[in-house]
Amino acid sequence: MTIPLTFARPMALLLLLLLPTLVALIYRNRRRRRALMRRFGQPEAVAVLSSLKPRWRGRSRLCLLGSVMFLAIAFAGPRWGKGEPGVVVGRDVVIVLDLSRSMLADDMRDSEGEGIKQRWQAARAGIRDLVESIRQRGGHRVGLVVFAAKPWTVCPLTADYDHFLMRLDEFSSEAPPVEVNPGKGEQFPSGTRIGSGIVEGVNAHDPRYPGYQDLILISDGDDPADDRDSEIEFGIHAAREGQIPIHTVGVGDPDNAVTIVYKRSDGEEDILGPTRLVELPLKEIARQTRGEYLPAHRDKPKLAEFFETRIESRPSRVLADDALPQPRDRALWFLLPALVLLVAAWWIEP
Repeated sequence: MTIPLTFARPMALLLLLLLPTLVALIYRNRRRRRALMRRFGQPEAVAVLSSLKPRWRGRSRLCLLGSVMFLAIAFAGPRWGKGEPGVVVGRDVVIVLDLSRSMLADDMRDSEGEGIKQRWQAARAGIRDLVESIRQRGGHRVGLVVFAAKPWTVCPLTADYDHFLMRLDEFSSEAPPVEVNPGKGEQFPSGTRIGSGIVEGVNAHDPRYPGYQDLILISDGDDPADDRDSEIEFGIHAAREGQIPIHTVGVGDPDNAVTIVYKRSDGEEDILGPTRLVELPLKEIARQTRGEYLPAHRDKPKLAEFFETRIESRPSRVLADDALPQPRDRALWFLLPALVLLVAAWWIEP
């Protein structure tokens, strides 16, 4: 399996911005040297007295610039080539997505021009950004659970990010899978069973790696059922038993309620709502499971940034068996020439 070029730490490539600064400093230093040489006479005549010829000084500067460039690329962790089975270092993240009808509310801001109006659209866009960000670093496994009246595991834990994204794009609140809706004769207190979604997410985790697992719940928290608190408590208990922190993400307008007109498959219309973002249960879920709460509100949730700053720094598990092919680390290919060029620059101009 041939794996394209990726970087373990892509942000480190910003160090390449040092190159124009170094070029400017070298040019400034050259002009200053010429100005000093004019005090002693003609620059050409004074240069003859120097033990280091201008062309060698220029070569030294080029070696220094090349060394900085290779060091920046090496630090970014380049990886490519023929993948081989090996260890996968990271965390296991199961995303639990609310696909209840209240997620059809069109109270989201489309600040990035992605056609986002409804809550589920913002949630799905945020998940996609998260997985694309994880793809750049690798190592983490992701899984997907969706729920409404009932939960369903759409994608078990996997490091195949293309497969995950393909499954993610198959579902929406407008056409939720039949697995999350009540069957014939089934009765549910409401169409938003958050606790059941949490339990399904907990069960989707690999029991071999306790302490290296996370659950990200994306919802508007709007469950009108009378048993909402006890139903959610059931999910919290399952997460705490499994030592899995639940990081909750609230989408929707917390201040202004929205009424939804929903067209059924038979052509009739249902009026749902009013509905708004109910943050209290989401905050309580995060607090009781030692997770974090992200108040996305009316904006697309910044899940990639949230994962990188709040979750990724937690301890990682090492997955040695049934590992997918991983790209080879090629940092050494850039580190060695960087050191050679650095020594060359020092040797040419001590």
